[in-house]
Amino acid sequence: MSFQTVMRKAVVKKAKLAEEIAGLLNRYGVIAVFDLTGVRSNTIHEMRKKLRGLCEIRVLKKTLFLKACRLAGKTELEKLVEDVTAPAGFIFSSINSFKLATMLEKSKVPMYAKAGEKADFDVWVPETNTGLPPGPILSDFGKLRIPTRIEGGQVWIARDTLVAKKGEEISQLLASLLVKLDIKAVLRGVTILRSFEDNMVLRGSDLIVDLNKTRAELLDVVATALAFAVNIGYFTRDTLPLLLVKAGREAAAVAVETGYYTKEVLPLVIARALSESAALSAAIEKA
Repeated sequence: MSFQTVMRKAVVKKAKLAEEIAGLLNRYGVIAVFDLTGVRSNTIHEMRKKLRGLCEIRVLKKTLFLKACRLAGKTELEKLVEDVTAPAGFIFSSINSFKLATMLEKSKVPMYAKAGEKADFDVWVPETNTGLPPGPILSDFGKLRIPTRIEGGQVWIARDTLVAKKGEEISQLLASLLVKLDIKAVLRGVTILRSFEDNMVLRGSDLIVDLNKTRAELLDVVATALAFAVNIGYFTRDTLPLLLVKAGREAAAVAVETGYYTKEVLPLVIARALSESAALSAAIEKA
């Protein structure tokens, strides 16, 4: 087979792939790009399994993606990769960007840390029998300020010890020791760099939402708005029951002050009289 034939087949294959990707760009409403650096092939495989029926995941060269954008008549999608230099993967999704980012974040798995990586959570070395024989490793534990003791010819961790806080860089020594102790310090999966939806490019950092925090903030806003509406007498289906309770309470207070007795007010009048008499007795005794 000649070189020209091989090249022609490669060109035809790329052209067909570009047309296929152009079809995906027209079929799906959400297009996301993620960094492939450090992402293992089995991670991509697991992603495809979890998102089957919701998304299609492709690993593409930037030039081929740009060609597909032009074929699909969606040149605005070129913004997704305008400054992407590392190998990239693409997600063509039928679910919105925020839900997709949350799903990907939850699907990350703990992995052993490499030197220079930052811990994704607080890393503890638990009190345990390491199963390791005493020797030079005791010096490593000492450098990392991990208390140990020798028992039964093996090294034991004397107490639970925090060796790295979330966000702290993992040293070469700590990374090596954590592997020996079978302790993982980083989460690995896929993180969206950018997403395109409703003619907008969304940054990956803006897509991760703390649902518990957001829920608490919404509840606080609702409570504040409800209290304000009740205070100004703004009638809605939600404020009406509270306004009726408030009106009843205020009416009872006025009735007590004016001596207007009813079956509902009488217990309040008696309670007030008892309170005032007790206060008067206390004042007389003191005098």
